Amino acid sequence: MRPSLAFSCLLFSLSLSQFTAVSFSSLEPVLCHNDERLALMQFKESFIIDKRASAASSSAYPKVDNWKFQGVDCCSWNGIECDLITGQVIGLDLSGSCLYGSISSSSSLFHLVQLQMLNLAFNDFNYSVIPSALGNLLMLTYPQPISFCFYWSNTIRNFRVP
Repeated sequence: MRPSLAFSCLLFSLSLSQFTAVSFSSLEPVLCHNDERLALMQFKESFIIDKRASAASSSAYPKVDNWKFQGVDCCSWNGIECDLITGQVIGLDLSGSCLYGSISSSSSLFHLVQLQMLNLAFNDFNYSVIPSALGNLLMLTYPQPISFCFYWSNTIRNFRVP
């Protein structure tokens, strides 16, 4: 008598889950890419850390303070999310990070081409215009539609990128 289709699918699923567990458990952890670590450090260095820059956020703290260039995997830095397989930076949440300064189209931020999520809310970008280079981050999927909250002088303004 032939086994039922449901039983065959169950056996296949169990076999696949055992293979997956063995395959992925033996992999070394993937570290962030050196070029992305450098881009993040350059982005950090382009700002002044100023608690007043995030005055509108009660949970503000300078997330970039623990970012160190040498010997540390940037995937473990505050505000950074990396792809578990490739090690590429896919998320950057620097909301309420006490950042003060401007973002230009030549910012190293735009070297993080795999970014899927970007949150820069509750920082003071000193009246800077949203850079056109933001449109080059084609992988951004969050927030939808792409919107950013920039903090200008005691006022919160939301802007949308066309």
